[in-house]
Amino acid sequence: MGELILCSHPIAAMPYYIDNISLNVYSLEELCYYIENHLYLIEADFMSEELCLWIGQELDEKDLAQSLRSVLLGNGSLSDFTELILRSCGYCSEDTIRHIRSVLLDMQNKSVFECSKIRADRYMESEKYVKAIHEYRKLLGMEEECKKNPVLEGNIRHNLGTACAELFLFDEAAANFLNAYRLNQNRESLAACMAACRLAKKTDILKKYKEEFHVSDEAFKSMSDQWNSVLKSEDILKKQSEAERLIKDAQGQLEENKPLMEQIRKWSEAYKKSCRL
Repeated sequence: MGELILCSHPIAAMPYYIDNISLNVYSLEELCYYIENHLYLIEADFMSEELCLWIGQELDEKDLAQSLRSVLLGNGSLSDFTELILRSCGYCSEDTIRHIRSVLLDMQNKSVFECSKIRADRYMESEKYVKAIHEYRKLLGMEEECKKNPVLEGNIRHNLGTACAELFLFDEAAANFLNAYRLNQNRESLAACMAACRLAKKTDILKKYKEEFHVSDEAFKSMSDQWNSVLKSEDILKKQSEAERLIKDAQGQLEENKPLMEQIRKWSEAYKKSCRL
């Protein structure tokens, strides 16, 4: 989970799997950590008989499990359900519990569209790009809400394009950025569209967009300079140099070159993490 958590309650032999962030938790403290740090990703399906069973059987917290089950069967609120968990082990302070309850109550009063937008943005922040793409597409499917605010729809399409670009889906990213610009008229979306086109090696279309959207020579040069600056950034050049060195050292025997295979493994794991469902 990225940090040590002192657990004063039993540790489960079998973990509880939290699907939306692909996480196994083994204790009440870890469950509270998840609630506190991923608050905006918690949905109504967090209240489940499966979780009640795990708490009762794996953690031997039968009284807590029964209390949670009562909330679940009585159609209680998500805020009540989570508060019972948070108060069960002393992991969170009273102020934190009040804050979490307040946020969940506020989310209960928001529309499905508003909650989905918050959730999608949080997935982006946590680099869960496939999940973010799913949520942004779901938002765009709510046509009535989008039609009310074309600028908001444009911004959603811009974020969708960003998520696609992070997964190297540059053609799809460019299309979303272009649609975003047509709606929000934000030059940042246009610049992102042209950058994605360049990364997709569709440089022929750049001239078309430059003319269609009346991009001045000065503005186009500024965009080009920015692209070149990114491509020549210290971080990218360092990675490129390291990759070239490892490949050269391999001399055609990739699988026998442990440093190269380890670096490829790290890059592969990082990409798979971003794609994880």
